[in-house]
Amino acid sequence: MNAYQLLKERLTKQMYKRGQYKGDAPLEKRKQSHVRIVEGENMYVRMYSTDILTAFRNGAIEIDLDNWGGSSTTKQWLNYALSVAGFRGFWLGSKSVMSLNQLTITTPSGLYLYYDGIRFNAEGQIASTPKPFAARRIDKSESTGFTDSLKVSGFKDVYPLLYATSTPPEGGQSMPHRWKDYLQDADFANLWPEIIEYFKYDTRWNPKAGGREWHEMDNAKACWARMMAKAKQGMYDTIRTEVTRLDV
Repeated sequence: MNAYQLLKERLTKQMYKRGQYKGDAPLEKRKQSHVRIVEGENMYVRMYSTDILTAFRNGAIEIDLDNWGGSSTTKQWLNYALSVAGFRGFWLGSKSVMSLNQLTITTPSGLYLYYDGIRFNAEGQIASTPKPFAARRIDKSESTGFTDSLKVSGFKDVYPLLYATSTPPEGGQSMPHRWKDYLQDADFANLWPEIIEYFKYDTRWNPKAGGREWHEMDNAKACWARMMAKAKQGMYDTIRTEVTRLDV
């Protein structure tokens, strides 16, 4: 049976015989009337007032979450509705794609970017125009410029020594507001140890001491990577790619 027939069969068996939703059927438990199977021109799975899944007579389906794709509850019900409609192997969820968290739908034939109104035929192949994934890409020119400036200022050369001689803070920990600018300017070299200290240490609970103590997080290489990642956070752009399907 196709999706239309499966939902129709479930409606017939589980139909409400009285009350506000007479003629409809619960998608799952009878008390959960906020997600129902509804019959009209097509078969629908309705969550509150939104038809999140439409099953056409030819077995094709359309998914439309009415901009509620970010809701974990909505995604959970949609995924359950897909299984009830016989679309096994389909799963809607957030996934990191090209360094960017995106709402995707996994299918047996590949991974697609989800959008309201996406359609699949009875065989599970995408039947509407797939949309391209976005990607998070660093501005190479800005990134390279920053890295080069660390060489010019001398910070990169003295970093290994500064890290090796850095000691835990004696009190609280603070970060100079313009710390990225200071790393690029040798006139502020007196602040470099304080900046390294911020990225080198954090506090951990010591049950023997009955309090928190400063602790070296890892090593010089990891500390450098953490510092660079923080410094370059604002150097990324989101671009639209030409990729519309990925293998799963």
